Amino acid sequence: MRTDRLRIRLSTYSTKPRGGVVHTLALAEALAAAGHDVEVWSLARGGDTGFFRRVAPDVGVRLVPVPDVGVRLVPVPDVDGESVGARILRSIDLLADALGSAPEVDVRHAQDCLSANAEGRAHGDGSLLRTVHHLDEFTTPELAACHERAIVSPPRWCACPARSPRRCGTAGDATPP
Repeated sequence: MRTDRLRIRLSTYSTKPRGGVVHTLALAEALAAAGHDVEVWSLARGGDTGFFRRVAPDVGVRLVPVPDVGVRLVPVPDVDGESVGARILRSIDLLADALGSAPEVDVRHAQDCLSANAEGRAHGDGSLLRTVHHLDEFTTPELAACHERAIVSPPRWCACPARSPRRCGTAGDATPP
């Protein structure tokens, strides 16, 4: 039995089969299999009731507003005529508001710019770990600013680009590739 069991929260922006979401679920399952207490938080759009695939039972899957769950989906209602930028800002607000009531954990990990901004807003950037898979060049100003904050604000990061070796660092290091 592990005596160094960590409480870990992983956050992502979607339930769909996208790269960061796939990585979040694989990471959650690996950490849970290693004996840690893992919770996954995500935005849920368009009536989503779960992730694109079944999540391992030791991660635990339940929906908001059920307390003390393994996976928490934060509903994102559709707004007719909403611009992409406005939807980005509203999504960050919705996830940050939900994360504001989240219990304290030993490790907070954000997989993407939306969840990194939401975690930072809810609990500060001080203990946030951010995985960076690639750098994007967004044309939507709100999304570009979200991406920039998510790269430079968290003090710890891991860069996991597809064609390069994994690197991890802290705020004093060079920005991840």
